[in-house]
Amino acid sequence: MKSKSIKKLYTLHSWVGIITGILLFVIAFTGAVSVFGRPEIKIWANPEIRTLAQVDTAKVEQLVAEYATQVPEHYQEEILIFLPRVRGNKHLAIIFESHHGEPVTSDDASIDDVKSEQAAQKHSPPVGTSFEFDPHSYELVREKSGLMSEIFATYESDMADFIVDFHADLHLGRPIGLLTTGVLGLTMMLSIVTGIFIHRKILGQLFTFRPRKSYSLMLNDGHKAIGVWGLLFNAVIAFTGAFLGLAVVVLVPAAAFVSFGGDQDKLVETFTAIPAPVIQNVQQSTAIGSAFDHAFELHDEVIVRSMTVMGYGDASAKMYVGIAGGQNIAAQTAVYQAGGEFVERYSNFGRIEGVTGKILDIMYPLHFGNFGGILVKAIWVVLGLGTALLPLTGLMLWMERGVNAANPRYSMKTYQRFNRLIVGSCGGLVVATMLLFPTQMMIKYGMGNNDVGSIIGWPFFISWLAIIVAAFLVPYEKHFARQLAYVTAALLIAVLPIDLLVTGTNKATELATGHYLSSGIDLVCLALGLYLFKLMKNFPKPLPSANATVINQIVANQASANQTGAKEAV
Repeated sequence: MKSKSIKKLYTLHSWVGIITGILLFVIAFTGAVSVFGRPEIKIWANPEIRTLAQVDTAKVEQLVAEYATQVPEHYQEEILIFLPRVRGNKHLAIIFESHHGEPVTSDDASIDDVKSEQAAQKHSPPVGTSFEFDPHSYELVREKSGLMSEIFATYESDMADFIVDFHADLHLGRPIGLLTTGVLGLTMMLSIVTGIFIHRKILGQLFTFRPRKSYSLMLNDGHKAIGVWGLLFNAVIAFTGAFLGLAVVVLVPAAAFVSFGGDQDKLVETFTAIPAPVIQNVQQSTAIGSAFDHAFELHDEVIVRSMTVMGYGDASAKMYVGIAGGQNIAAQTAVYQAGGEFVERYSNFGRIEGVTGKILDIMYPLHFGNFGGILVKAIWVVLGLGTALLPLTGLMLWMERGVNAANPRYSMKTYQRFNRLIVGSCGGLVVATMLLFPTQMMIKYGMGNNDVGSIIGWPFFISWLAIIVAAFLVPYEKHFARQLAYVTAALLIAVLPIDLLVTGTNKATELATGHYLSSGIDLVCLALGLYLFKLMKNFPKPLPSANATVINQIVANQASANQTGAKEAV
């Protein structure tokens, strides 16, 4: 490739990084944390779900039969059963749903056809009644009736839900949030492609890392090494992230426009909805317990999440059990007949013919690494942190080259302000994320509020914003970055004592009984905090001459150069 083309690609690579680098760090870092968001961090954040009782499937079947008599008959059109510990559910939840809302009565609808149509539309949203039970005693804890959207909106959330949702859409919602993260995935793919072309000899420098020679070489070698070692992973994350972000707001509407006349609901229903059985009006008990028992025995590592019952109490009833775990990358659905007889098992998009369904099935698991147990998740976290460092080192390298250039493109004050923005934004995000651990326990136990997710955003964003502002006020941003690293280490080390102090958990007993997840979070955070402390102590402190700001350094260099020129002239 010609040198002019390389220069153009380098310019494109640089500007993409400058414009989106900080946001890419935000998405990548929160993504690395989100890998362990569900269920590991969720279980740590909610001690009451760490040791839930074994599910009594016969009791579940009995509860469904008992409470089915307490709801209108049309509410039995679909029954949803969510087991405890699934995504961190604290309670056994049984929801009776009517897809078409409340039936229109003569009092609701006028004889006038227009008014009748308006009345039908008024009652069309799905409605239902939710019952939540204690997983140990199976006593009723909470009951709620209304629109299904309202019922699901009332479920409690926590720090794990907050950080996972923040990674998904930056808490900007749909479509803006998903569109933003999807576009960032595309820009990351563009950076990867241009990076490959401008660093054509990167494979020759695969093992080159010279941290002690100079700061500039350390950034240059580090940026290249992270890029080449994580090339495949970064490409997969960028592509799947772009797809997951743009699928709902761009791809689904486009496909619906082409094939379904713009009807998005019809498109989704065609490929993902559970088909309703043809009711025979032959009364037969639905063997919910037998279906659950069989699902639990499908394989050793199976995770049974939920069940959907269609046509309850009829001979044609079907039960759809949501399962995960084992060697299957994607989540699956096991289908059972009314008597509990196993019918088939398929993945989420398994009914789509050809390779398309298989590709759609692996998108989410590949992005979050939740298909191969803790080891795969750990690998995803390490590589994800590398993905976060890639734009960060690129930004720092761009500034280092700009500051040291003979004729800098921008003023030194501009470079300094941009450097402060990076320190505050990236360092502040890390501190704010680690601050979620003590904040979770403070809100849950100190304030007695179980819906932590509805509040925890305030301390998160306030602390992040405060650090960004502080980065512009402190005398030396390099010292401030070092202080942020120490604060992060302290917060990591504090995770274990906070857990012990607030929950009173006996870690020896917890480990002896095989409940490793919460203890694993404690110990990993402790190890990372201690390592970060050691790393910062061994990391060379700025020399006295480096304590000046970037502007003062450049001014001093220019003054020295002028004096040298004057002597030569004499």
